[in-house]
Amino acid sequence: MDLHTIGLIYNPHVEASRILGEEIQAWLMAHGMGSWLCAGQENVPIYDHERADLFITLGGDGTILRAMQSAAPSGVPVFGINLGRVGFLTELSPEAWEEGLTRVLAGQGWIETRMMLRVTLLREAVTIAQEDALNDAVISRGALARTMRLETHVDGAFLTRYVADGLILATATGSTAYAYASGGPILPPWIANFLLTPAAPHLSLERPLVLDADAVVTVKVDTGMPGMLTVDGRMEGELLHDDVVRVGRSPLKATFLRLRSRNDFYRTLVERLSPRHGE
Repeated sequence: MDLHTIGLIYNPHVEASRILGEEIQAWLMAHGMGSWLCAGQENVPIYDHERADLFITLGGDGTILRAMQSAAPSGVPVFGINLGRVGFLTELSPEAWEEGLTRVLAGQGWIETRMMLRVTLLREAVTIAQEDALNDAVISRGALARTMRLETHVDGAFLTRYVADGLILATATGSTAYAYASGGPILPPWIANFLLTPAAPHLSLERPLVLDADAVVTVKVDTGMPGMLTVDGRMEGELLHDDVVRVGRSPLKATFLRLRSRNDFYRTLVERLSPRHGE
């Protein structure tokens, strides 16, 4: 991998991540590498994201999800240093950064790509929001504790009418996030499938479904109170009665630079499901 400029993206809510970013930036400069440092803000494009050959994130999975909003459209690989709680998407502990980055500058590592979802919100057949998800799209009720009725089709065929608090559409990468907390299976994150998982279903289909990568899911919302659509934890829009959410494979892919072997996912799975303090 030919590296000239590295973008360092830190979690603005964790002071240690900014401090580590400054330390790494000085180290990169001493090794003749161009770099820039910026905060990973919610719904704010990464500073100068087109002038980078690699993003290094300093935080947890949330920092990577924010960075991926700019990285995926630009095709820039992401390399994560974990200062968060879980770190399923990250590659290094903060204690190992110098050894790891020495290997990166020496040209070691391999590129991993992962499937993303394209999420479209339609109102009266007009697109009012569209976003790409690395983890998941979540259709959920609003502030009042009332269930939603969600008429769901897969590839144009009627599946069921969920009565639930919500519905989670997750990539294999996102299977360890909200979908897992709602009883969904854990999928190897590199496979091209996605999950349909109801949240607190009532008198309706309870089990999650594993769908083909090229499936298209459409969900028509039946609710007396406004609901919410979130994509990778970001609020994308209010859901009104008869709104439609369409979810399918995104043309974009998430790209990561890896040092560890793929089977480390299994070796560290249980450990990573035991949250630490942080993001």
